[in-house]
Amino acid sequence: MTHRRKTSRTTCQTGDVQMEINLFIISDNPVSLAGLETIIEQDGRFTLVGRAVGVLDGMRCLENTELQPHVVILGEPSSKRSIYENAQQIVSTYRRHKTRPKMMVVSQNDDDDAVFTALRVGVSGYLSHMRSSEELLHSIEIVAKGGAVFSRTIASRLSLHFSTVRILPETTGLSELTSRELEILELVAGGLSNHQIARRIFLAEKTVRNYVSRIFAKLEVHDRASAAVLARDAGLGKETREVRTA
Repeated sequence: MTHRRKTSRTTCQTGDVQMEINLFIISDNPVSLAGLETIIEQDGRFTLVGRAVGVLDGMRCLENTELQPHVVILGEPSSKRSIYENAQQIVSTYRRHKTRPKMMVVSQNDDDDAVFTALRVGVSGYLSHMRSSEELLHSIEIVAKGGAVFSRTIASRLSLHFSTVRILPETTGLSELTSRELEILELVAGGLSNHQIARRIFLAEKTVRNYVSRIFAKLEVHDRASAAVLARDAGLGKETREVRTA
């Protein structure tokens, strides 16, 4: 399903129509996207500059959006992998910009794997089981201004894990990987050899070997095991391992 570009005043910026905070919504769930859009458009502090279903349409639309959003909202991502892929693509899209949008997740899924994956890739807010639309709008404003915000139950759990959770999306090197490198890293994390990866994604084994070498350099690791640990911490590789053991 492709995204629908809006034609109302929320997609442009002229004269007195300029709003304070520009927003972009990416969701794997069209119903969730419509709900978020309805809430946001009720508040004059925000301009919805774009919306899309899925990461591919989302990135294409982001790249073609005249106004850079201050916050990208990931609505009801289908999995922690979806959170990871969306966040990494946003980082990549704005790599050459002086600033990039803040990111926040709005989801009913608040299990630890999803929340910690979001933190590792630089998400500034994670809301689940919201009590009101005002809670969402206030949280967006906090994130846009550089703050961090989490639902009460998530914040409580984070306080217990604070000493072990490291929010270092820039220093891990993962944000430097291309989409193809991320794909190959996930297969490495799943335990596949270069030969198996080559067969899986229809590349020459030598090409895969070159990709793996570049991945090691960007992650500043020297072996597959170390690369796999970083990837699995970010939520990659689980699906591959499940397929192989089925």
